[in-house]
Amino acid sequence: MLYSFSRFLLYCSFLLLPLTFIRVYNNLSVSDLLIFISFITLAISQKGKAFLFETTLTKNEFLLPLLIFSLGFFLSLNNSEYPLDSFTAYLQIVFIFLFAYPVLSEVVKDEKQIKIIAILLLIPGVVVSILMLLIKFIGLNMGVDLLAYEGWAGRFSYGGMEPNIPGRIILQNIPLLTILSLKSKSLWGKVISILLIVFQMVAIILTSSRSNMLTFVFGISLFLIFFYKSGRRIRVRYILYTGIIMFASIAIFYNSNPEFFEKPLERYGTILNANKSASSMERIEVIDKGLDYLNINPVIGLGMGNSYLYTKVSLHNPILLTWLENGIFGIIGFTGFYLLLLFQGYKNYKFNFKGNLWLIALTIIMITMVFGDMFMANSYKRVLWLPALLGYVYSKKVLFPKVVS
Repeated sequence: MLYSFSRFLLYCSFLLLPLTFIRVYNNLSVSDLLIFISFITLAISQKGKAFLFETTLTKNEFLLPLLIFSLGFFLSLNNSEYPLDSFTAYLQIVFIFLFAYPVLSEVVKDEKQIKIIAILLLIPGVVVSILMLLIKFIGLNMGVDLLAYEGWAGRFSYGGMEPNIPGRIILQNIPLLTILSLKSKSLWGKVISILLIVFQMVAIILTSSRSNMLTFVFGISLFLIFFYKSGRRIRVRYILYTGIIMFASIAIFYNSNPEFFEKPLERYGTILNANKSASSMERIEVIDKGLDYLNINPVIGLGMGNSYLYTKVSLHNPILLTWLENGIFGIIGFTGFYLLLLFQGYKNYKFNFKGNLWLIALTIIMITMVFGDMFMANSYKRVLWLPALLGYVYSKKVLFPKVVS
């Protein structure tokens, strides 16, 4: 009974996960609260003792990196200009690996649950992307900027976030939609899935995020490699039909508003030429400033979340940022989180994904999350980490079902 309730809470948390602006207090979202209640529910269940001491602690692969990171955090806390803000940021990382991950490990058991979570995760992302398109192409005015709005010099976003974050939230939907399309036995199911992929692609373009575009291209490459590695045949006819639908849809968008592509293409043109982008040059300058502070004291950091006070703009790389803010132990611990995901992705590849399409999609989400994070600051956002950890959990259950059962 309690397990069923905990699973229901987890389902609801994934439905609300992309809606980060629905908050209980400060940075605590409703999705976070539901996961925390799910954790408490499991803790007081009949198997609560085993859950707390085994799933949460002794069998938690992320515990050692978390402890190392915590050492760096507490050593740097004395240098923090705003210790309370630093501690709040630290708690977000603790929540991801000491609360959310154990809940996923305990509750998610099979492909049926993965499919349910995937659909629930898709719903808000699809709605937001469609709203972006409606605002752009027909001038829809909802009067609610939280769901979708145009700002940031013509770039689109929602929930008050920088455009690259909504872009990544939408981006992680594409592998899931691709698998739904491949698994659908209905022609209409396939067509609808492909159209939704097109909507996601155009919405990503609307954010004009260069890092998202690089991640998108990287994700496509991974899918082709992984699909071939899994031993599945690539049907030329299916690719042809998919290409026709996508090309026709994008052509319609282009003809309805050719100016829509101008700003994104202008930004994407600076990917290989940083000198043409003021923001790229600013990030390079910030990295140089950060390295200067690292040279002064590479062991103890400046305090979590406080480095922008010194560099003026946060470093858009979590590895360097963590080193700068939490010292040498901080970078070792935080890098450990990423390495665990990448190593699990390698094992999935090594075992040919066991021919499991959902595992291919979730592995792409895991790896592209790491790749995309390398262009971001403050890379402890639950909305991006939880789908990646879902892939990590499901990977172990597919590859080693007897060990994790």
